[in-house]
Amino acid sequence: MRILLIEDHDFQRQVLTTQLARIIDPVNDEIHCAVNGAEALKIMQQYQPQLLLCDLNMPEMDGISFLGHIAKQQFKGAIIITSALKQDILASVEKMCLNYKLNLLGTLAKPTCLKQISVLIETAKQTNALPERLPSCDIKLDEAFIDLAFEQYWFVPHFQPIVSLETGEWVACEALIRLVHPEYGTVPAYQFIDQIMAHNKEKQLALYIIHYVICYRSYFHNRKIAINISSKTLADPHFINCVLKLKEQYYDLNQWLYFELTESDIFESVGEAIESASRLSMHDFVLSIDDFGTGYSSLKQLETLTFNSLKLDLGFIQALPTSITAEAIVESCLLLTKRLNLVTIAEGVENLALWKQLQEMHCQQAQGYFISPPMPYDSIDQWYQQWQQKSASLAITHAE
Repeated sequence: MRILLIEDHDFQRQVLTTQLARIIDPVNDEIHCAVNGAEALKIMQQYQPQLLLCDLNMPEMDGISFLGHIAKQQFKGAIIITSALKQDILASVEKMCLNYKLNLLGTLAKPTCLKQISVLIETAKQTNALPERLPSCDIKLDEAFIDLAFEQYWFVPHFQPIVSLETGEWVACEALIRLVHPEYGTVPAYQFIDQIMAHNKEKQLALYIIHYVICYRSYFHNRKIAINISSKTLADPHFINCVLKLKEQYYDLNQWLYFELTESDIFESVGEAIESASRLSMHDFVLSIDDFGTGYSSLKQLETLTFNSLKLDLGFIQALPTSITAEAIVESCLLLTKRLNLVTIAEGVENLALWKQLQEMHCQQAQGYFISPPMPYDSIDQWYQQWQQKSASLAITHAE
């Protein structure tokens, strides 16, 4: 793992470097250092870190400004803040990272504790901060390229398991699309999904994923597969007709496939959305709300459409250990779903501490790198064998 330590104080930098040296693998891990944000940005022009340890109060360019800069550059590695600033300032910076969609693993108070660093470093390794080759420039996809990508099967779904927090049982997977680019290699969805939508190809993509799942459904051992759709796709009668036509061919399609609706989407036509959802429901397909709580339409959607489950946004989940506000939001969502008899899925469960905390809060299901990163369909069997062993120990821990 490539680590960049940003710390202006010589003694603190030496302490952290010494602590890291005791934890990391000297063969596979490496550490670079910078004395402020400006120097770190220069280093990152040539060196692509997977983990940043960043102080906040530094000369020339402080850590807060630095985090703002790397957010604009869409930095996708893991981040650990190291600071002696007051808790209210740290909480504000954590909220900033959440809104910037930075992968903040946690905050270390100074003087830093070796045990805490060890836990966060292990979390960073589990999350595999840069699991795929990332292009050095923004990818621009015109309509001709998108059409070619469909024809050549360059779009490849990966699958992230969803498991029961109570028993560890594997209950479902979410299909997450990847683009196998002929020049850049495997590219995650966040780098191209907006362009898919801009070219009005989201319905085609959803149907493409459904057909892919149908082809490889035996690998999922009768577990349900979640397909992400936009409100525009849901309201499209042609899409619904295609799904129902497939159900005529695969009569049990509704038993192992369901749809996650992006919560932040705004319905252009509520009537059409209700019509489509009602048609799906009539044929026993179920809907889930994705990223619940991140938009403005959460409660309205719950009142308008019939859902079976909702997924708590990873930003709230990952903030649980340090944010009283996030804890209150998650508790409120769990109370709401209990009253409405919905299943609640916690997204972004990255470590054992989060797993245990969510168990104690009686959340029902979990998804995240602690369980598994997204993977190709032919890796599922190997993961499942390993997960059965891991979940058995988790069940024992929970029982104790």
